Amino acid sequence: MPSDFWYGLAPELALLGVVVIAMALEAMRVGARWSQGAFVGATVAALAVLYTQLGADYSAVLLDGELRVDRLAVAGKAVLLLCGFGVAAWFPGSVRGHKFWILAGASIVGGMLMLGAASFATLFIGIELLSLPAFALIVLGQGRTVASEGAFKYLVLSSVASAVLLFGASIGYGLTGTLRLDAFAGLFTTGGAQGQAALLLVLAGLFLKAAVFPFHAWAPDAYAAARLPVTAWMASVVKAAVVLAIVRIVGPSALGSAAVPVITALAIVSIVFGNLAALGQSRFRRLLAYSSVAHAGYMIFALLDVTGSRGADLLWYTAFYGLATVLACASFAVLCPGEDDTLERLDGQFGRRPVASILLALSMLSLAGMPPLPGFFAKLFVFRSVIASGHTIWAAVAFIGSFLGLAYYVGIALRLFRPSASPATAPAAERMRQRDESTA
Repeated sequence: MPSDFWYGLAPELALLGVVVIAMALEAMRVGARWSQGAFVGATVAALAVLYTQLGADYSAVLLDGELRVDRLAVAGKAVLLLCGFGVAAWFPGSVRGHKFWILAGASIVGGMLMLGAASFATLFIGIELLSLPAFALIVLGQGRTVASEGAFKYLVLSSVASAVLLFGASIGYGLTGTLRLDAFAGLFTTGGAQGQAALLLVLAGLFLKAAVFPFHAWAPDAYAAARLPVTAWMASVVKAAVVLAIVRIVGPSALGSAAVPVITALAIVSIVFGNLAALGQSRFRRLLAYSSVAHAGYMIFALLDVTGSRGADLLWYTAFYGLATVLACASFAVLCPGEDDTLERLDGQFGRRPVASILLALSMLSLAGMPPLPGFFAKLFVFRSVIASGHTIWAAVAFIGSFLGLAYYVGIALRLFRPSASPATAPAAERMRQRDESTA
């Protein structure tokens, strides 16, 4: 029905409206805060629509074989919008310019299209609409060589990921004669070696975009090159959209015999490598990049589930992880303004900015999975489902690997309460800031 079509697409249309409004405001040279206000207003309106859809258990086929709305799509769109709202609300002074909101609105629309996709055609359009604005956001307003290098690496490897995904989809099309995702998911059990190869190629393309080891090479440079609001956007909105799109592709089906050891190995290695690499980082954004690799391991670990709770587990995980990461970035921006993101700047910040310090500490401990914070329950849901699916040994290995992350997460929290460095030992940028403040 036409009414179902417009009602089902209401959240996407609200964010598309932001893109049009921000473009008009930029042409009229109105202050960029109006675009930010439009983004916040559209996000709240879209969340209200999704709340009514979720309460009514709304589902509909908006375009047969291409676009649909179901519980996973509604809840997943809410996760993306909450993360986007967090960036808009928690970075009031750090995000400037109409172009940011134009690109952010387009990116989040792409993510929502991915979650409602019923075929590879719609899914591919959504992926590109999600990824290309993220590339532009990295270099927006930067004018630095390092930003261009990080964005270029992200663009090239993201293009490779898209090509690998299309290769897998083309094999699936040859086996099934359709691009529909529901037919493709059945290849795990009925497609034989060719079907499982097609699925693994598609997953490899999405794993690259989600920064799963060994497809993570772009993440440290891209995260470090971007401004903190963009880093938060990539670690929350982009990652959540890609991970939930994997759930859309795989569906509730159990992985095939060839896929289980591959996914298990990638998950375990991502967790261990990401946490070990983060231990040696001295800069906040690069630390977040390797932390993102570790969390990507936890997320794909949920693909081993055969109890039917795969989608719910990853919805909770992406929501808790995304919001904690956005809060961590926003708190760090308050504590350490400017481009210098060395961790030494956090030393003794609790005495100067206690509220932001507590929020940063809580977000770090939540990412570490410390009870009773939300991150603990996100990991608990995943491990519970994996154990119930018969993978107890590998769940134990992943659980032990998660302890590696405690060192750097707790280390950041402890820095906030330790005495700050003396002017003689403080970093040059910090000494300059202290000298400016003393002469002001």
